[in-house]
Amino acid sequence: MRATRAIIRIDHFTDNVEQLRAHAAGPAGRVRKLCLAVKADAYGHGIRLIGVAAEQHGIDCLAVATVDEALELRDAGVSIPILLYSLPDPNEIPIAVSAGVTPLLCDEEMIEMFETACREAGTSITVHLKIDTGMGRIGCRPEEASRLASRIAESDLLTLGGVSTHFAASDTSDVGYTSLQVSRFSKALDEIRAAGIDPGVVHASNTGAVLAHPTSWFDMVRPGIAAYGYYPSMEQERVLSLKPVMELRSKVVFIKHVDRDEPVSYGLKWRAPQATYVGTIPVGYGDGYNRLLTNRGNVLIGDTRYPVIGAVCMDQIMVDLGPECRVDRFDNAVLFGYTPNSETAESLATKCGTIPYEITCGVSSRVPRIPVYSSAEALTV
Repeated sequence: MRATRAIIRIDHFTDNVEQLRAHAAGPAGRVRKLCLAVKADAYGHGIRLIGVAAEQHGIDCLAVATVDEALELRDAGVSIPILLYSLPDPNEIPIAVSAGVTPLLCDEEMIEMFETACREAGTSITVHLKIDTGMGRIGCRPEEASRLASRIAESDLLTLGGVSTHFAASDTSDVGYTSLQVSRFSKALDEIRAAGIDPGVVHASNTGAVLAHPTSWFDMVRPGIAAYGYYPSMEQERVLSLKPVMELRSKVVFIKHVDRDEPVSYGLKWRAPQATYVGTIPVGYGDGYNRLLTNRGNVLIGDTRYPVIGAVCMDQIMVDLGPECRVDRFDNAVLFGYTPNSETAESLATKCGTIPYEITCGVSSRVPRIPVYSSAEALTV
């Protein structure tokens, strides 16, 4: 196995899911459906691995961004409903229909395209109506929702299985905009029901809203990043004890002594302030360890953090092991994860001026994902 690998803690994942499930039940203990976002390779954690674990753990449906992602889940044996968050290219529509994917529709043309594909395939599918209440991305305007819901309800080939929206600022301290979106969504739902149409499963809450906006929970919630152990923003109150699911590890494969003022890595961006030992680790921006961590990252070896020195390369980084090296060749190194005192995706995101999503999603496909189910097992890989 390659020295650089991503350890995926399934036990942490299921614990996070249970916390989210209990939180979304609210004080009344209402049972709500859970739709887990597994787009972008399950936020970098492995769509097949997480998709199968999610189904086994009672997740009601999964959400993807592309038809190819849905096909990968079906190929892995996942049978629960799959929501397609993004709009497909016309040539993908027949494929989505044959895979039993549930699309989010928001205009007449796309409704007709799915009807045509169903007619040609001799089948019917369930669809959800997407309403844009203020995200400004995809979705019909709230005032159009009732008409489009009626159009779907009258179709012999499409069944209206749900109505949804998406929040633009639910993970910020500005609660007003999310409240406005909830109000717009609720009004559109009232108009759909007034037209005699059952909206089906009503859903709106992304992670930020699941954590902070109970009025947005409706029938189903759609957590994403929280299931993988992180909060969507630094502004959000820490109301759950989330556990990072991914740990990016590698090994020290080479140790050398350098003299004072010797440079390390491309561009001569670091020179030794004193005679010291430098360790080389076979991980770089080609694996998803961001180049912005040049002279800024830290790597945990044993119980000590060592600074990343010099430019992050495509395939390797170097760390300053100090003038009295206490590290052995092939010692494990934690780049980020759940081990105490290590960097996390959140701490790296702060250093890179981004969000934890980008850190985990950025771990490339050449890094093997290794599932483990306990702390004891995690120590052995």
